[in-house]
Amino acid sequence: MPSSAMPAPMTGSGPTSFSDVARESPLPWTPEASLLIGWLTRRSLANWSTARNPPAPDPGYAARVSTPTHPRNDRPSPPAPSDFAGRRVICFESRRASEMASLIQRHGGVPITAPTLREVPIERNERALDFARRLAGAEFDLVILMTGVGTRALVAEAAPALEPNQGSGGASEGDGGADAQGVSLLAAALSSVQIVVRGPKPAAALRELGLTRFITVREPNTWREIVEAVSALGDLRGKRVAVQEHGAPSHELYASLSAAGAQVTPVPVYRWALPEDTAPLRQALRLMADGGAAITLFTSRAQVEHALLVAAEEGLVERLRAALARGVVASIGPVCTEALRAEGIEPDFEPEHPKMGHLVKAAAARSIEILVAKGNRGDAPLPAQSS
Repeated sequence: MPSSAMPAPMTGSGPTSFSDVARESPLPWTPEASLLIGWLTRRSLANWSTARNPPAPDPGYAARVSTPTHPRNDRPSPPAPSDFAGRRVICFESRRASEMASLIQRHGGVPITAPTLREVPIERNERALDFARRLAGAEFDLVILMTGVGTRALVAEAAPALEPNQGSGGASEGDGGADAQGVSLLAAALSSVQIVVRGPKPAAALRELGLTRFITVREPNTWREIVEAVSALGDLRGKRVAVQEHGAPSHELYASLSAAGAQVTPVPVYRWALPEDTAPLRQALRLMADGGAAITLFTSRAQVEHALLVAAEEGLVERLRAALARGVVASIGPVCTEALRAEGIEPDFEPEHPKMGHLVKAAAARSIEILVAKGNRGDAPLPAQSS
């Protein structure tokens, strides 16, 4: 466009109306041009007005920008660590050792697994076979199942007693193999009696058999809650009660049921023994006694008993008790706590629920605070491992 055709710049008092702009514009008059010129006019008027009459300055703006809401020296100190903060954590799990180690790592700890137990099957378990025959003969009124592993082992060991034609190629009593027919007959026999399960794991084992009618003991799932659940069923005098053992006899349970008038038949399916290789356990106990690991997790009575048994063999019992008193001792529940106290060890806490995940989470949240309260710095966080 030639320079002579350009509209004159707006000076002086500025444009006052749409007509002023339209008269000065050399563009052809169209509806589109009308819309464009109208928009430009409104924008120009607004900009010109702001330039001639700027807003008054805000005296508080600079103060708001330059002064932080929280002065640096008034900021709260960072919270205490909510995890293990790189410290070593001793655990005595056997069958679930890898799961426990993973939980500890997830909460910032360095797991040291020292298995204390080994499940030893009972060869030719005559008591399990006798249980199956008596159950099928309606000689029990109530069956108490303590563990998921034990329930499955009981089925495997007891079902062969109910299999017909055992001399013609089927599984024989005591050979550890149960065919589908024997399992089906055992499940049918179980369905005819009242069943009490100690927790969700034996309940899951029963569901695998198609059994859904049973009573689940409330937490913390100790022998006391079992007695409570059984007593709620009615008078126990003369009742015939079979109890699936879980590695060791439950003497308190048997005594309480017998005192209420029940006839108790324990049915062992496996027993606890020390691991074949006890070197990791011995090394962990020595590390604890030397103060090299200040956080210890216990999840069963048998763990406590076996750990102290091996500590006695190593001559470490008194040093171990002293180290545990200075450190953090977490117990999964009341039965484990009773076992610790029987050995002169006072646990620092139990989790809200007697589950492994809850135990690790609670220990991660509380261990550093407990160590500080005891004046124990704990083992220093380990340096990162170079690959």
